Amino acid sequence: MGAIVDLRYALDRAEPGGTLPVEPEPQRVTAPEDFPERAAAADMADHLLPLFLKPAEKRALDLVSDWPWIDLGELAGLMGVSPQRASQLVIPLDGFGLVTRLPEADRRMALTDRGLSLLARRDRTSVGVAKKRWSASMEDPGASFEWRNVAGRRGRQLLRNIEHTAAVHGFLAALTAQAPLLGWEIVQVDPPRRASRHFRHDGRMRAVNPDAFAVIQKDGADWAFFLEWERRAVRPSTMSDHLAPYLRYYSSHRPLDDHGTRPAVLVVFDDEIAQTHFLRVAREEMRAEGVAVPLWVSHKGAIDALGPLGRAWRSPGEWQSPQALPPPLNHE
Repeated sequence: MGAIVDLRYALDRAEPGGTLPVEPEPQRVTAPEDFPERAAAADMADHLLPLFLKPAEKRALDLVSDWPWIDLGELAGLMGVSPQRASQLVIPLDGFGLVTRLPEADRRMALTDRGLSLLARRDRTSVGVAKKRWSASMEDPGASFEWRNVAGRRGRQLLRNIEHTAAVHGFLAALTAQAPLLGWEIVQVDPPRRASRHFRHDGRMRAVNPDAFAVIQKDGADWAFFLEWERRAVRPSTMSDHLAPYLRYYSSHRPLDDHGTRPAVLVVFDDEIAQTHFLRVAREEMRAEGVAVPLWVSHKGAIDALGPLGRAWRSPGEWQSPQALPPPLNHE
């Protein structure tokens, strides 16, 4: 019968007291016995990995990618969690073969080639280029582990200067931990490859290549800064060389165009003597060039004692009382 009937026609012919049809509930089924478990998934297909990683684990993976050779305490600081929680997040990454660790006591972490490939495919970038730059594999698997034997060019350089690398990681971890205690929110933290700024000056392409770039926020106001942790610029000539790119950058309108504001430049030295010399050199260089760079300078001892947002900073025009960051917004 192909005739069309309306609802009233159907209801008039329904038996009084009858029941309406009910669809059966879907039955619960169990996964097949060979369904891959998280703990035994190191050999699963790479394209399935994102399905088995939890959001917090993915965030940890991204941070290890951004900051190669980071240790567990620094990772915990950047994530704003306890070291125990960070360890829980890293264990699955180990199980999936996505991170590797230095064969040393501090067990610093970097992505394996599998981890690099996973993120490169996610971001639609070249897997080959990622491995060439950041691979933690050994060029000679039979040789002992040392920085010269690391395949990735940039990862090898970070490992060669591991004290500098650790200092930058530690500063950012301390900033992330201290900021909420003072009412600040971390908006953005970029590693060197995203922190660099290229610009044209006197007809030539130039660049500033900081160790990090960050934006913090309080009461709706943003404060941005470049970070330079200096270990080698200890003579006036090398200090001038390291300051020169920022003099060029801040002599143009590019800082405002790039960020909508003029980011500060935070420079940290290993000792107070180098800090004092740099303040003098910076004041003389800025006066000679007629360029004002928003410089704030400190040293490791002050940062360790007072934290990145503490009263640990001096500017070239101020010598007596150290100031707290961020100076333009600090009203205490």
